[in-house]
Amino acid sequence: MGWAQALMMGMVMGLGAYLFTYLMGRYAESSIQSGHDLKRIEEVLPRRSLLEAKFDLRRSDRKARLTELQSELGELRRRRFLQEKALADARREANSPVRIIGPEGQTVAKFRAWMVNRQVQQALTDRKRHPTLDMEWANPQVIEIWADNLADAKREAGRIYPMPLGFSLLNITLESAAPASEAAAG
Repeated sequence: MGWAQALMMGMVMGLGAYLFTYLMGRYAESSIQSGHDLKRIEEVLPRRSLLEAKFDLRRSDRKARLTELQSELGELRRRRFLQEKALADARREANSPVRIIGPEGQTVAKFRAWMVNRQVQQALTDRKRHPTLDMEWANPQVIEIWADNLADAKREAGRIYPMPLGFSLLNITLESAAPASEAAAG
């Protein structure tokens, strides 16, 4: 046998193998396509892909809603904390004495101030007692100041509770003001 005959025989065998494989593949394909399972899958597949798209859309909507609810919950927690703090401050203020400076009702405005005494705070930190002041001065104390303006209110607070003795003005706000005609009549 020569080279030409061997080459020819190889080509014929290769072509035979190709045709055999091709025909077996076509047979397998036709038997699979004629099966009931494939027809059922082909019918169900579009519905299921539509359901999958709807589920993905619903999941993204739910995630957005969850994020929105979490931020709303955080805001509600913050508001609750602020309300509880305001309630605790109001209870503490209701139980503490209110010190009044100036002739009540005879001036134009009433100011509300909060003062502490730094010396009392230092003594409390050192676990000692202040020699002259009550330990309640370590916490903010409410002072009502009746004065014509803010500068007078600060001056009166400094006169009664001087800084050299450790008193410190934390905050002062205008609580109420009488109209100028009422102040002149009073």
